[in-house]
Amino acid sequence: MTIAIEQASGMTIFAAAGWVGEIEASHNTSKWAGEQAEAAFLNKAISLGLNVARPWGDSERYDFIVDSGRRLLRVQVKSTQYLREYNRFRVTPGAGGVLYTNKDIDFVVVYIVPLHLWYVIPVNAFTNRTTLRFYPRTNNSRGTFEKYREAWWRLQARKVSNRR
Repeated sequence: MTIAIEQASGMTIFAAAGWVGEIEASHNTSKWAGEQAEAAFLNKAISLGLNVARPWGDSERYDFIVDSGRRLLRVQVKSTQYLREYNRFRVTPGAGGVLYTNKDIDFVVVYIVPLHLWYVIPVNAFTNRTTLRFYPRTNNSRGTFEKYREAWWRLQARKVSNRR
């Protein structure tokens, strides 16, 4: 059964009986976990004074646009909450089996959920890697991506010299 509701503005809204109940998302899906990480990113970025925008829809390879003051940066947010073997966390730097490149994004921002840690990694730092591994619990970790831990300054505006 389809119901049409005409608004005062002249728009007509159609609703199929029962359809709304079908779109409720489960809270135990990777999509839901991704949405939680995106919300956490937005909260963190705004608290640091970053200017953040979100593209319309879900079709882009990036989740957010951050205005660095010099250019617009495409940011993909990834998260992990599971500690793996060898005391590590990991994420896949891609979607649908396709790895991200500098044609898709400028940064991937990884959220290690249980530790509330962030890694802000430029795309060129992980080109051709199928997995990004993080060892934040290892004392004196010299993991490949440790230099990007909490590196929010990479997304912030840099002072431009007034030299002429």
